[in-house]
Amino acid sequence: MEKPKKSAMEKAMRLLSRRALSERELLNKLCAAGYPFREARDAVAECRKRGYVNDEAFAADYTELLAGRCLGGRRIRLALRKRGIPAELQEEPLEAAAETEAERASEALAYKLRLLARETDPRRKREKAFRFLIGRGFSCESCRTALERADFDPEE
Repeated sequence: MEKPKKSAMEKAMRLLSRRALSERELLNKLCAAGYPFREARDAVAECRKRGYVNDEAFAADYTELLAGRCLGGRRIRLALRKRGIPAELQEEPLEAAAETEAERASEALAYKLRLLARETDPRRKREKAFRFLIGRGFSCESCRTALERADFDPEE
Protein backbone atom coordinates (compact mmCIF):
# COMPACT_ATOMS: atom_id res chain seq x y z
CA MET A 1 0.00 0.00 0.00
CA GLU A 2 1.41 3.37 -1.07
CA LYS A 3 1.57 6.33 1.31
CA PRO A 4 -0.53 9.31 0.25
CA LYS A 5 1.62 12.12 -1.09
CA LYS A 6 1.82 15.13 1.20
CA SER A 7 0.32 18.35 -0.04
CA ALA A 8 2.47 21.14 -1.42
CA MET A 9 1.56 23.24 1.61
CA GLU A 10 2.84 20.56 4.00
CA LYS A 11 6.06 20.29 2.00
CA ALA A 12 6.42 24.09 2.03
CA MET A 13 5.98 24.15 5.79
CA ARG A 14 8.63 21.46 6.20
CA LEU A 15 11.06 23.36 3.95
CA LEU A 16 10.46 26.64 5.79
CA SER A 17 10.96 24.97 9.17
CA ARG A 18 14.56 24.19 8.18
CA ARG A 19 15.60 27.65 7.01
CA ALA A 20 14.25 30.88 5.56
CA LEU A 21 13.59 30.83 1.84
CA SER A 22 12.59 33.45 -0.68
CA GLU A 23 9.34 32.98 -2.57
CA ARG A 24 11.18 31.96 -5.72
CA GLU A 25 13.35 29.45 -3.87
CA LEU A 26 10.30 27.90 -2.23
CA LEU A 27 8.46 27.70 -5.56
CA ASN A 28 11.48 26.10 -7.26
CA LYS A 29 11.90 23.54 -4.47
CA LEU A 30 8.23 22.59 -4.59
CA CYS A 31 8.30 22.19 -8.37
CA ALA A 32 11.51 20.14 -8.13
CA ALA A 33 9.77 17.88 -5.60
CA GLY A 34 7.21 17.03 -8.28
CA TYR A 35 4.29 19.25 -7.37
CA PRO A 36 2.38 20.82 -10.27
CA PHE A 37 3.23 24.48 -10.82
CA ARG A 38 -0.27 25.71 -9.91
CA GLU A 39 -0.32 23.76 -6.64
CA ALA A 40 3.18 25.00 -5.76
CA ARG A 41 2.25 28.59 -6.64
CA ASP A 42 -0.88 28.38 -4.48
CA ALA A 43 1.14 26.99 -1.56
CA VAL A 44 3.64 29.86 -1.86
CA ALA A 45 0.77 32.37 -1.99
CA GLU A 46 -0.75 30.82 1.14
CA CYS A 47 2.63 30.97 2.91
CA ARG A 48 2.95 34.64 1.94
CA LYS A 49 -0.59 35.35 3.19
CA ARG A 50 0.15 33.69 6.54
CA GLY A 51 3.46 35.55 6.86
CA TYR A 52 5.66 32.46 6.65
CA VAL A 53 7.56 33.79 3.66
CA ASN A 54 8.40 37.47 3.27
CA ASP A 55 10.91 38.50 0.61
CA GLU A 56 11.38 41.98 2.09
CA ALA A 57 12.35 40.66 5.54
CA PHE A 58 14.40 37.89 3.94
CA ALA A 59 16.37 40.44 1.90
CA ALA A 60 17.10 42.54 4.99
CA ASP A 61 18.20 39.54 7.07
CA TYR A 62 20.30 37.99 4.30
CA THR A 63 21.97 41.33 3.53
CA GLU A 64 22.87 41.71 7.20
CA LEU A 65 24.27 38.18 7.28
CA LEU A 66 26.45 38.73 4.20
CA ALA A 67 27.59 42.14 5.39
CA GLY A 68 28.69 40.45 8.60
CA ARG A 69 30.89 38.20 6.47
CA CYS A 70 32.68 41.30 5.13
CA LEU A 71 31.19 41.19 1.64
CA GLY A 72 30.67 44.30 -0.44
CA GLY A 73 27.51 45.63 -2.03
CA ARG A 74 28.10 44.04 -5.41
CA ARG A 75 28.52 40.54 -3.99
CA ILE A 76 25.49 41.02 -1.73
CA ARG A 77 23.38 42.20 -4.69
CA LEU A 78 24.45 39.15 -6.70
CA ALA A 79 23.61 36.80 -3.82
CA LEU A 80 20.16 38.37 -3.41
CA ARG A 81 19.52 38.05 -7.14
CA LYS A 82 20.52 34.37 -7.02
CA ARG A 83 18.08 33.81 -4.16
CA GLY A 84 15.26 35.32 -6.26
CA ILE A 85 14.79 38.65 -4.52
CA PRO A 86 13.31 41.27 -6.90
CA ALA A 87 15.49 44.33 -7.57
CA GLU A 88 13.04 46.74 -5.90
CA LEU A 89 13.28 44.79 -2.64
CA GLN A 90 17.09 44.81 -2.74
CA GLU A 91 17.53 48.58 -2.65
CA GLU A 92 16.64 49.42 0.96
CA PRO A 93 18.80 46.73 2.63
CA LEU A 94 21.69 47.50 0.27
CA GLU A 95 21.49 51.20 1.08
CA ALA A 96 21.67 50.38 4.78
CA ALA A 97 24.67 48.10 4.19
CA ALA A 98 26.40 50.76 2.05
CA GLU A 99 26.77 52.98 5.11
CA THR A 100 29.27 50.54 6.63
CA GLU A 101 30.93 49.33 3.43
CA ALA A 102 34.22 51.15 4.02
CA GLU A 103 34.49 49.69 7.53
CA ARG A 104 33.77 46.19 6.24
CA ALA A 105 36.38 46.65 3.51
CA SER A 106 38.91 47.67 6.16
CA GLU A 107 38.08 44.56 8.22
CA ALA A 108 38.47 42.30 5.19
CA LEU A 109 41.73 44.02 4.28
CA ALA A 110 43.12 43.55 7.79
CA TYR A 111 42.61 39.80 7.37
CA LYS A 112 44.20 39.78 3.92
CA LEU A 113 47.23 41.83 5.01
CA ARG A 114 48.22 39.07 7.41
CA LEU A 115 48.34 36.73 4.43
CA LEU A 116 50.26 39.26 2.34
CA ALA A 117 52.95 39.83 4.98
CA ARG A 118 55.49 37.87 2.92
CA GLU A 119 55.05 40.10 -0.14
CA THR A 120 58.06 42.44 -0.26
CA ASP A 121 57.11 44.65 -3.21
CA PRO A 122 54.72 47.34 -1.86
CA ARG A 123 53.17 47.92 -5.29
CA ARG A 124 52.33 44.23 -5.77
CA LYS A 125 51.04 44.05 -2.20
CA ARG A 126 48.70 46.99 -2.88
CA GLU A 127 47.53 45.45 -6.16
CA LYS A 128 46.80 42.11 -4.52
CA ALA A 129 44.94 43.79 -1.68
CA PHE A 130 42.89 45.87 -4.15
CA ARG A 131 42.00 42.80 -6.24
CA PHE A 132 41.02 40.94 -3.08
CA LEU A 133 38.60 43.69 -2.05
CA ILE A 134 37.14 44.04 -5.55
CA GLY A 135 36.62 40.27 -5.60
CA ARG A 136 34.68 40.50 -2.34
CA GLY A 137 32.28 42.93 -4.03
CA PHE A 138 33.46 46.26 -2.63
CA SER A 139 33.26 49.44 -4.69
CA CYS A 140 36.45 51.09 -5.92
CA GLU A 141 35.87 53.97 -3.52
CA SER A 142 35.56 51.64 -0.54
CA CYS A 143 38.70 49.82 -1.65
CA ARG A 144 40.65 53.07 -1.87
CA THR A 145 39.39 54.16 1.55
CA ALA A 146 40.39 50.83 3.10
CA LEU A 147 43.83 50.98 1.50
CA GLU A 148 44.35 54.55 2.75
CA ARG A 149 43.33 53.51 6.27
CA ALA A 150 45.88 50.69 6.07
CA ASP A 151 48.59 53.27 5.23
CA PHE A 152 49.16 52.24 1.64
CA ASP A 153 50.78 55.08 -0.27
CA PRO A 154 48.54 55.90 -3.27
CA GLU A 155 51.61 56.75 -5.36
CA GLU A 156 53.11 53.27 -4.99
